Amino acid sequence: MTIDTVARSSRAGAALFVALGTWACGNLTAGGFGEAVVVVAAEEDTRPAATLVGPLGVPARSDHDDDEPEGELEVELRVGLIDSDGSEWLLTEDVLEVEVDLEGVEQDESLPVRLPAARYTSLRLVFYEIEVEVDAGLVIDGVPFTGPVDVELETDSLVVSRSLALELSDAARAEVFVDLNAVQWLQAVDPETAVVDGSVFADLVEVRVR
Repeated sequence: MTIDTVARSSRAGAALFVALGTWACGNLTAGGFGEAVVVVAAEEDTRPAATLVGPLGVPARSDHDDDEPEGELEVELRVGLIDSDGSEWLLTEDVLEVEVDLEGVEQDESLPVRLPAARYTSLRLVFYEIEVEVDAGLVIDGVPFTGPVDVELETDSLVVSRSLALELSDAARAEVFVDLNAVQWLQAVDPETAVVDGSVFADLVEVRVR
């Protein structure tokens, strides 16, 4: 699947306005420009690369662990890199809609964004919606659970910040990988309300440059 950028409500426009104002503080000429993309996965697939592709290039899923949840994760988020001066540079012009499978086979990648060559020290993710449709494989307190699951947000969004070390050189390309670790935080779903506490989700998000 691919990530589709979608225009959001006034809150997204306001956030973009603030970000653009912040950009004006950065040095846009010294050091040249590079580019960066964001890659999002519900769960990083750690299987050997040889097992990921079957005949004719079709993804091979036969070795999936039946004890792990199966289904689809949908999130809406905005992503920004923070440089060493504290300025934020958006990697997503608009709020992004991401759809990936829980098994970790699929990843969604944003369009490349042109950024000043500089040192970036952290990543800021703002989630506006986090939903899962569990088809099979999730067991809570010994009872199989299927159906929709929501992550509880703080008011209308949930902010997750992570430190990173990215030295973006002129004409270089960086890939920022966001592992949502869905298999782990799904274990914290309340079977009565089908809700996961937002703080549990936020604690388990992992980010790295690769």
